[in-house]
Amino acid sequence: DANWNPVSATDTVALSTSDTNAVPPAPAALVAGTKTFALILKTAGSTTVTGTDQTNGAMTANTSPATTVNGGAFAKLQILLPGETAAPGTATGKTGAPSAQTAGSSFNVTVNAVDANWNPVSSTDTVGITSSDVNAALPGNAALVTGTKVFAVTAKTAGTATVTSTDITNGAMTANTTPATTIN
Repeated sequence: DANWNPVSATDTVALSTSDTNAVPPAPAALVAGTKTFALILKTAGSTTVTGTDQTNGAMTANTSPATTVNGGAFAKLQILLPGETAAPGTATGKTGAPSAQTAGSSFNVTVNAVDANWNPVSSTDTVGITSSDVNAALPGNAALVTGTKVFAVTAKTAGTATVTSTDITNGAMTANTTPATTIN
């Protein structure tokens, strides 16, 4: 009611969230004025949840206070080429497309430790870099610093090539390979 006392109602309620990557539950009817929903938030950071009455649009929606969502456990590596940007919580974990590189010229790749939803996590694991270009000049293995490390690669033969990051410390972590990148 107007004073926040529970009342019996069977209206259908929908949840939404400020986490654009969340998986909201399907709208459902209240039972005797209450309903428990399961909501999957995917992006670490601060988020709010809003409940909206779908049966009676005159009812005022209510938004939760901001809630902190923490990243999950270290699950895999992420590798980003020039032209790509990390996008935690999304299906692929990044946006953009790799920009073409010049054969024989060095370019930087960024390797991040991430959880299952591409949120950055802290790690000091050692990472190795390989390439489908057998002539590439590759950096030596190096430890991540608070979960990230920039490596210089020189991806030498014209055509296309991929770059792969592998966790040397923990072979159970999922490696990550870039899309084929044009080498001019």
